[in-house]
Amino acid sequence: MLKAQTTQDLIVEALRADITAGRIRPGSPLRQEDLAGRFEVSRIPIREALRRLESEGLVRVFPNRGAFVVQLSPAEIREITDLRVMVEGDLIFRAVPCLTDKALARIAETLEAAERTAATSAWVEGDRAFHISLYAPAERPRQLGLAMSLRTEVERYEVLYQQLPADRPAWLRDHRAIADACFRRDAEAARSCVAEHVASAGAFLINAHEAKLGK
Repeated sequence: MLKAQTTQDLIVEALRADITAGRIRPGSPLRQEDLAGRFEVSRIPIREALRRLESEGLVRVFPNRGAFVVQLSPAEIREITDLRVMVEGDLIFRAVPCLTDKALARIAETLEAAERTAATSAWVEGDRAFHISLYAPAERPRQLGLAMSLRTEVERYEVLYQQLPADRPAWLRDHRAIADACFRRDAEAARSCVAEHVASAGAFLINAHEAKLGK
């Protein structure tokens, strides 16, 4: 049994991890009775956990139909990518002039961690931490929250990235180019690098998604 005070949080974390890693596939139903049996709890914390996942964009809850893992179309992925380019590009442009020695040290630290975990199942967390370290100095928490929310919507397709590890070197080169622009305090170059990085990731994801569907 899960402890009552942490039940909902643990359920959310477990389901989020399953969705992100592809263990629960896009479009799959999330039946409350099955989840209640899995976690040995009543349906109440399950219902609340599903609502939280819905607020993160991972799940959609339909009246009289239940909850389903969100399945994005290529057009939706393109839209999310376009929004990420705008939001994250603006964030890094605003962040660079605010970079302190401490912030630069944090960028270097998260860059190294992202490279160290690039070939492991923890690569999504490493990538996210690196990008947060880039954008946080802008001190725009709402915009940062929006950027991370958009990232969450596509992170569930990690399983597609895992099938094509040959693209990782380009991904890591992009990270180094972004970090280098930050250390040079070149805001325009940093924005350009981030835009190209996000756009490339979106294109890769669409191609992998369509290939998996046999298109």
